[in-house]
Amino acid sequence: MSLSREDVNFESIKSEADADLLVENIMLTIRIISRFQDRQVKMSDEKEEHKETINNIRLLEKEKRWNMLWRNSLGENIAKTQVLLVIAFSINIIFAYLISH
Repeated sequence: MSLSREDVNFESIKSEADADLLVENIMLTIRIISRFQDRQVKMSDEKEEHKETINNIRLLEKEKRWNMLWRNSLGENIAKTQVLLVIAFSINIIFAYLISH
């Protein structure tokens, strides 16, 4: 009865309550969106880290292949050098033998 005497407008109370509820829902939605954005940033960072790791692995594979080719080439050069040194040493021994006799 006291409410009816003071001319309380129930519609304005209801609209204020609705507005408060709407503000709470908006704030909750903003928090959820910010969490999703944080997760998206984290996932993007992880994706970049994975890309960097894959690129590093590819570079290491290329470097390993290059090192293998270089070692093979070096091994061939060493073998050729050894053969040439054996031939030169043999010729040197033959000349030394021929000169001494």
